[in-house]
Amino acid sequence: MPVIIREEITIGGKKVLARVFKSESQRPLTKQARLQAEELDQFIDEKMAEVENEISKMGLLELKNRPGVLKLWFEVGKRLAFVEKTTLVSTQDRQFIWRALYDHARNLSPSLEPPTRASGPRNHFRYCWLLASKFPDYEYVEAVGDWRTWIDLFDSPTIQNDDRIIDWIAAKYSASNYSQPNWLRSLINAIRNEFPAMAVSTDTTVLKDDELRSRLDRMYTRASPRLK
Repeated sequence: MPVIIREEITIGGKKVLARVFKSESQRPLTKQARLQAEELDQFIDEKMAEVENEISKMGLLELKNRPGVLKLWFEVGKRLAFVEKTTLVSTQDRQFIWRALYDHARNLSPSLEPPTRASGPRNHFRYCWLLASKFPDYEYVEAVGDWRTWIDLFDSPTIQNDDRIIDWIAAKYSASNYSQPNWLRSLINAIRNEFPAMAVSTDTTVLKDDELRSRLDRMYTRASPRLK
């Protein structure tokens, strides 16, 4: 099913905000597919309004752009599981739902600026969901680092390219000395050194699960003095 997003386009020399139907799985788009996209758009709007209402009642909106914002985005992330659970769109098109959230974010928008980080894996709301779903204990999340530290993790090209690394970190994280504030940052640096972003030979997606896990474990052992 296609997903509706709002994009600036130029018509007659003027920039206007237009609704664009995005899909990797359905081309060309049928009339039925467009109607389904309209229903999905309404569903997303209602869900985001529901999330905002809950977050507002918790008194967390005032934390936006302030110290302590980690709690806000963690709680938002807990409520975005519907994006990955919905069967309304194919896996191929789910990426567009993450982008569409910006169009319905209202007071949950992380910035008044256009969502330049919304497309692709560098998506604020997907980061919120990753944080809350992979690291569900907020006490530990807060002990390890602030929101900026977690963004550094999710921004890493190698980690963006392979969700299995996040799962591996979550397993190490639960068994680690998470009271050490530099634990996550040291781990991020170790992973970047192990898999340089520009080196084609270190593309982790070509590795089988056990191969990737073994390589990460060896890296962790070498870096362990800095991770404890």
